[in-house]
Formats: sequence, C-alpha cells, structure tokens
Amino acid sequence: MRLLPLLSICGVAVVAGSVWAQEAPPLSAEEKQLLQDRARTLHEKASLMRQDADARLTADNAACWDKILVSKCQDEAKLAKIERLAAARRVDQEARDVEHELRRRNFADHEARMAIDVPQRAADAAAQAEKNRQAQQQAMERVEKKRLEAEQREKR
Repeated sequence: MRLLPLLSICGVAVVAGSVWAQEAPPLSAEEKQLLQDRARTLHEKASLMRQDADARLTADNAACWDKILVSKCQDEAKLAKIERLAAARRVDQEARDVEHELRRRNFADHEARMAIDVPQRAADAAAQAEKNRQAQQQAMERVEKKRLEAEQREKR
C-alpha cells in the first residue's frame, strides 16, 4: 500500500523529466560557456560579499567600543552581518540556479541524442542477441557431439 504513492510520484517525476528534456532547445558551446561564466562570476561575487560581511563586522565591532551602548551596537553589527550574508546567499542561489539550468539543458541534449540512437541500439542489441544465441547453439552442438563421441568410445 505504501509503495503505490511512491511509484506514482516517481512516475510523475519521470514523465515530467522527459517533458523538461523535450522543452529545452540545445545549447551551443557559446551559451554553455556564458552560463558557466555567469555562475562562476556569481559565486565569486557571493564569496566577496561574505568576506565583506566578515570584515565589516570586525570593523563595526571595533567602532562599537567607542560608543556608550557597546552591546546594542554589537548586536546591530551582527544583524547587519546577517543581512549581508542573506544577500550573499541569494546571489549564491542565483548561481546554483544557473548551474542547475545548465545541467538540465545538458541532460536534455543528452536525452535527445539518446532518443535518436534508440532504433540503432535496438537493432545492434537484437543482432548481438542473435549472435549470442547462435554461439550458444554451436556450443551445445559441440558438447552433444563430444558426448556422443565419448559414448562411442565407451562401447568399443
């Protein structure tokens, strides 16, 4: 009973995956490179934003010692760092979204190429299966021939 909902969900995922693979037009090498560069740039930007957030927290904490309400100032500095880190996470998420799109499109390209090759692979598999069947038949005939020869030798 528990397996049925899981299978239906998996079935939907498989169908949806094949639909996604059909939607996306193939990527050119230039487009792939542009997407990779964009993702790398966004990751670097997010990294710089995190470094900046750390540096600003350090500087803000140092400045807080010159104020009367040191604890309140430090709490505000921590909140400012949290906001900066959240902005960095959003940039990182955008980079991951670009990478995901690139992987999805690459998968779609691969699926399209595989779909084109299906008839040839099926024909190759059928030919190989026939060769295997013939080889097995020949092996069985050799075994039977040797068995008959052994029986004839025993009769002599």
